[in-house]
Amino acid sequence: MVITPPISLASPTSFDHQLTAALEDTLKQWNLHESEDGGRLREKALGIVKAIVEEWACEEAAKAGVQLEEKATRFSQVRTFGSYRMGVHSPEADIDTLCLMPKHCIRSSFFTSFPGRLKLHPAVTSVQSVPDAFVPVIKFKVSNVSIDLLFVTLNVPFVPQDIDVLDSKYLRDVDEQGVRSLNGCIVAEMILQLVPNVEQFRVTLVAVKHWARMRGIYSNVLGFLGGINWAILVAKVCQLYPQSLAVYHQWTWPNPILLNLIDEPSPALDTSIPSWNPKLNPRDRSHLMPIITPAYPAMNSSYNVLESTLRIMKSEFRTAAATCVDIEVQGVPWENLFDDSTFFD
Repeated sequence: MVITPPISLASPTSFDHQLTAALEDTLKQWNLHESEDGGRLREKALGIVKAIVEEWACEEAAKAGVQLEEKATRFSQVRTFGSYRMGVHSPEADIDTLCLMPKHCIRSSFFTSFPGRLKLHPAVTSVQSVPDAFVPVIKFKVSNVSIDLLFVTLNVPFVPQDIDVLDSKYLRDVDEQGVRSLNGCIVAEMILQLVPNVEQFRVTLVAVKHWARMRGIYSNVLGFLGGINWAILVAKVCQLYPQSLAVYHQWTWPNPILLNLIDEPSPALDTSIPSWNPKLNPRDRSHLMPIITPAYPAMNSSYNVLESTLRIMKSEFRTAAATCVDIEVQGVPWENLFDDSTFFD
């Protein structure tokens, strides 16, 4: 696999900054960013989740006769990922969370007993446990904030407060479901590390996601692209050149989108989950629009894309690229980029 080198290393010009400011002003009319009050409500909801998770971990420790080591302040940690972690969530978006648990806490017990503990809290509603999903999850609301909570057991007596989820040593003895649960958190951290300018990445991603929704191509289920796909595409553009839709109008699919070289785990980790590799895996060779996650196990996040949906997206990329040229050269307003799709008219 070859990583595409940067198309341009030039810094943004004053005109580029003017275009960005105009874009940000345009986006404000759709209220795509959360209010300060909404942000505080989310922080409070996360605090409640962390407290309930730690209470459960302490109960499990008592059952197992495990005591907290002196250097530790708590057994568990809760981390966010997805749009919330990347700072691009909309006011109505849920919060993707992962509880990292020490070795005395097991998944089967968590999905059996934790939903009941959640229901005891007066701020918690709509608890739904899905233990048999490809990535097991508990869905619920805290003060009307939607939460998706994943679970992973790490081979540690307690989870360090400053745990670096990118450190591959924490994958040791983690089962396949645990690796998949941990992957979303790792991918979010990797993306934020790999983009050269996080603020530029956020502005662009908010704009691109809104454009995709307006054009009717924001849906993994329907064979288009979802949040993580768009995040990787925008991150790649930030690495290459600040002309996102022009890049993908010209991209030669099925050449994969790679933010970094596909990394294989250390043999000492003893994990059998294969990374995306079209040379070895026939199924991977059939993928039409591979957008590869940047951490082990590297996976094609866009395996649902069909020939028909890829054709539609190529057309939308082409139209959007032409509109962006008009915005830059002729001074047409950014609103033109976000016209509603007429597909269902």
